[in-house]
Amino acid sequence: MSKSIKHLFTILVVGICLASCSSADEDAPDTNTDPLVKQIKFEGAHLDFSPLSSEVNFNFEYDSSNRLTKKIGGYLPLPPETFFDAFFTDKAYTSLVYSTNKVTVENFYDSDIYAVAKGTIYYTLNSANLIAEKEVPNRIAINSRKQVYKYAEGKLTEVITTYPNMTYYPEDPTDYILTFSEKFYYDANNNLAKTEYTELHNGKSEGEKIVRTFEDYDTSYNPFKRMQLLEEYFYRSLSRNNFRKYTETLYYYDNVSTKETGWTFVYDAQGNIIVN
Repeated sequence: MSKSIKHLFTILVVGICLASCSSADEDAPDTNTDPLVKQIKFEGAHLDFSPLSSEVNFNFEYDSSNRLTKKIGGYLPLPPETFFDAFFTDKAYTSLVYSTNKVTVENFYDSDIYAVAKGTIYYTLNSANLIAEKEVPNRIAINSRKQVYKYAEGKLTEVITTYPNMTYYPEDPTDYILTFSEKFYYDANNNLAKTEYTELHNGKSEGEKIVRTFEDYDTSYNPFKRMQLLEEYFYRSLSRNNFRKYTETLYYYDNVSTKETGWTFVYDAQGNIIVN
């Protein structure tokens, strides 16, 4: 079985993933001015992968320290014969439970007629309340996945992914230790401009490489800043403003493929994004 892993990226409503590690030169970001968003609303036409009604509402709850504790609303998969990927329901929710610097994130469905995979993720936060480590247990074939984040001046600079339980036979010349590195680059406005995600065999670049670019930023505040622990908002949480164009180019040996996604947001008279 190949050890190559393809990571999919879907922003705003469907999941994506990442995690991080503390560094000696990290600086605590000023989170006091980050918006405390209680609701995000999308028009149904915006989400063409799902047979939705006119609008979709996600609601968010926080504790007394303004830490996100619950996202209400989610998507459940549909069988292929429906020609849709998923449908939205307000009975699905994501729970975030804090214990000192540890956070457990899990999915639930508030009904007895449908069961959802918890998709448990364990986070460790650093002294700046940024992700230091992320553990995803019991992944098929590769078992658990661990990610470590590195920072400089309060910005995420690299995520290193390892698979602690993956077998490795050093006497086999065709076997190797599989890891991934994703490096993060920012523009002069503290917005994420690009990431480079590289597959490594025994530390050497080989196999898959993904270049993600984030463009067409607005000048609005970012409503996703407090949502770094929700995979679908992770990349958005890293910037000061909001990107409206995303391009992903996959290099796999001699094959190259590109996909591009764009968003049209609604703004108020002051130029700030409207989320509810």
